[in-house]
Amino acid sequence: MLKSFFGKSTGPAGGEEPALGRFPAMRIDLGKIKTLIDFFPIGKKLRYYPEFKQEIVLDTLIVAYCVNGHYVYSSEAIERDADGFPTAFLSNESATRTHVSKLKLFQLLVPDTSDLEMKLDYQRWALIGRGRQFQQGNCISLISNAGGRGVSTLDTEVARQVDLPDGPYAHANMVLLTPDLFTLSVSDQRKKTRTKIFCPVKLFSPQGKFSALCTIVDISEGELRMRVRERGTAMPLLQRGDAVIVETELAEAERHYLIKATVIRRSAETCVIHLDGQIRDGKLQKFAALDLLELKSGLLNSGN
Repeated sequence: MLKSFFGKSTGPAGGEEPALGRFPAMRIDLGKIKTLIDFFPIGKKLRYYPEFKQEIVLDTLIVAYCVNGHYVYSSEAIERDADGFPTAFLSNESATRTHVSKLKLFQLLVPDTSDLEMKLDYQRWALIGRGRQFQQGNCISLISNAGGRGVSTLDTEVARQVDLPDGPYAHANMVLLTPDLFTLSVSDQRKKTRTKIFCPVKLFSPQGKFSALCTIVDISEGELRMRVRERGTAMPLLQRGDAVIVETELAEAERHYLIKATVIRRSAETCVIHLDGQIRDGKLQKFAALDLLELKSGLLNSGN
């Protein structure tokens, strides 16, 4: 029955860029790119926390944007129209002018601040874990006070560590981050407040290619983050855009949930998904606001 809801996976193909490695496909939204460069400008001091661990806040800054593999080191190297929208990006190092119509990949270059871990107390240092914060695939959440409109936040994924052969930051330890434009938020507080939850679920493919026992660890307005239940077990290999099914039985609420979702981000042990709807009586139904509140209440009172 589930196969009737899903055709072949429409997730990104994950093509390989010669100089960039392997990245998930990015859907370019020019409005969000404008917001990003307005609120996360080059040279402005930022804060960040790794792997959703908001207890660990460290300092950083964006030293360059990386546009289709070409580095842009100054905000003045961005051409804009009368409304402030970017029209082209100039890279002095490669003498390349990239028009926004050709924009395929937009990334952020930040310093490798791994040494700041040594200044943390033992408890917070232990939270980072053995993999360290800038391991490929990890999430780095950026926090900015630029723009005069409150706090801006943006989740990014570590693409790779960089040792540039030339330019103003030649041979300095740098990290290339791929922003998740879907998470870009400008507000006094995060619009998507995460509520911590501990609820066991089953995650599986609608085509029956995999299944995994997981635990939901937090929920926001329409998104879930889950972790594999057994330590040392890897999250199934998922790409952004992949369709998945989440199944759980909430005894207190006397409800059985079969939820269709789309993968937003996956790391070795965790996965963030967007809730598309629930399957009832063999039909896929979108989540209304009351449905989401009912689900959140049920998860909070699951008793697990």
